[in-house]
Amino acid sequence: MTKDNVTKIKKTKSTQCFSYEVVMMVHIIAEDEATAKLHLDEKGGIVTKREVKLLNTATLYGEEKDK
Repeated sequence: MTKDNVTKIKKTKSTQCFSYEVVMMVHIIAEDEATAKLHLDEKGGIVTKREVKLLNTATLYGEEKDK
């Protein structure tokens, strides 16, 4: 019996997706609130406190790329 019609199954690589909730305290030094908001949106600020909570993980599967 020949195996001509059998397709080789590609090896899969599992990865995981991690979902986090992040709460931060950020300080911006600026002349007014509008300037501070603009600076925060464009460049960020000084992080003084950060709380991280893992919410969920999910396993993902993908094919190994041919080398």
